[in-house]
Amino acid sequence: METVSLVCVFLAVTVLFSTIFMKQQEWRTRRRRILTAVASQDREPPQWTRLLEILARLHQRMPTTWYTAKMTRRLEHAGMHVPPIHFLVVQELGALAGLVLFAVTIGLQDIHPGMLVGFLLGGYLLPSFWLNNRIKERRLTVTRDLPEVVDLLSLCVGAGSDFMTALNRIVREFRPCPVREELGILLQEVRVGKRRRDALRGFADRLQTPETSTFARTLIQVDRMGTGLAEALTILSEDMRLARYHWAERFAQQAPMKMLLPLIMSLGAAMMIVAGPILIQFMRGGLMSGPQMSPENMQGQQK
Repeated sequence: METVSLVCVFLAVTVLFSTIFMKQQEWRTRRRRILTAVASQDREPPQWTRLLEILARLHQRMPTTWYTAKMTRRLEHAGMHVPPIHFLVVQELGALAGLVLFAVTIGLQDIHPGMLVGFLLGGYLLPSFWLNNRIKERRLTVTRDLPEVVDLLSLCVGAGSDFMTALNRIVREFRPCPVREELGILLQEVRVGKRRRDALRGFADRLQTPETSTFARTLIQVDRMGTGLAEALTILSEDMRLARYHWAERFAQQAPMKMLLPLIMSLGAAMMIVAGPILIQFMRGGLMSGPQMSPENMQGQQK
């Protein structure tokens, strides 16, 4: 029971800090959209955002250049527009939560160094695991949605629109997803004066998927060579559809292997359900003893 309560308290504290961090990201994204859309007054940040900013100021004189350079790219890959120092503060709060959980559940009278280090590392690394999971989910979503976006671009360009007009329409009318968000950033960069090929390279670098690299490389090649954009988008759309079909086929072929282990684990329970009553009857001697005959039947059989 102590172990179960320990795990429950640890998960509750971790979920609390993760929720605070995600709420901060949502507030910053909402604020950035409002400032770029209309000229309005700045909203007052919540109290927990101020707390993170105050704690982040304590790291100004610390050598965090390597951490900032590493986490900036990871946060971009996850689509999170937050300072890396704030994520470091969340990791430190997670380590502090692990220390508090260790003190509450086990106590500080008899300190076990291995368990203490395990609690601290668990609380510190749990936000990083959550970030890796978010990056994987985001890349999977991009792989699923980008072929549809390329189809729409091909239709718009084939109907007579130029690339920027078609891109603007997709950003405005497509469903909310990471591809739409990154294409919106690409559109804003081109509007402020950045070259389209550089904006496309930044788009592929932020998402880090084979599909986005192929998309950016194709459009850069079209921009350099001056070939037909509609024809290139049509060919790219067909290739992406075929690649997506092969990916789904490979994913379906992996399903039996993934189901094999649960089936093996449940085989024992199935055998127990099927053979359990027979085994119990055998142990009680029900299978060895035949049908009992009454004395009258026995005498009639002897006659």
